[in-house]
Amino acid sequence: MKYGCCIHPKYVLDLSEGEGYFSALAQAGFDYVELPLSTVSGLSPEGITQLEKALEIIPCKACNLFFPGELTLVGPGMDMKGIRAYLERMLPLAKNLGAETLIFGNGGARRAQEGQNPEAIRADLRKIVEEMEIYAKKTGITISVEPLNTTETNMITSYGEAVALTRGLTHVATMVDSYHTAKNEQTYDDVYAHPEALRHIHTAYPPGRMVPSPQDDMTLYTDFVQMVKTLGYDGKMSVEGALRATEPSDIAAELTACIKTLKSLFG
Repeated sequence: MKYGCCIHPKYVLDLSEGEGYFSALAQAGFDYVELPLSTVSGLSPEGITQLEKALEIIPCKACNLFFPGELTLVGPGMDMKGIRAYLERMLPLAKNLGAETLIFGNGGARRAQEGQNPEAIRADLRKIVEEMEIYAKKTGITISVEPLNTTETNMITSYGEAVALTRGLTHVATMVDSYHTAKNEQTYDDVYAHPEALRHIHTAYPPGRMVPSPQDDMTLYTDFVQMVKTLGYDGKMSVEGALRATEPSDIAAELTACIKTLKSLFG
């Protein structure tokens, strides 16, 4: 298993602070960082160069926060021209930064608004993942559709829905987020039924969506851990949770404890 950490956009926009956080992650024992792709998309060439330098501390292996907010993804104003241009520009850049997997969440942007037909929105999302497939094949990157919880979106809120959305594609699949699964009070039955579609994992301690800690109620991880072990999943798992600490030394200690917790759960 490779353990990573999702990076808040502030650490990409201010690398003077970000490099310290990257160092803390590396020293704690994390294997990689998961960058916010939409934030990276707004960097200048100089900013990209600085980011590449920072990634010498700890590599990038994945990206989330896929599309920028200004792109209309679904509905009457769907900007397919802009979507294609973004994919054409950002997938090679993500590849050059080291990313192997990109996560398509964007819950608000893929939501069916009041009065919109959910099936029409689902058809729009299918068009997007088909476009993703084209550019993902060119770069050799995998894109994983993220099922989100129902407070964040009303479209693709289960693993099974994500599997159906990406059916027949080879470079666009899905993922599991243990926080969203718990928030939705779902089981992992769909994951057991379609393990071939599982390409990435996010995790956090469900109460408060916190970074895993030795003080957590470990029973809240039981179903998640059983699924990972039963399927023999040995890919990337990124922590996507809030820190309790605020001071640099306390943050470093919390990140170290987080890795110890994950390794005690999964080995």
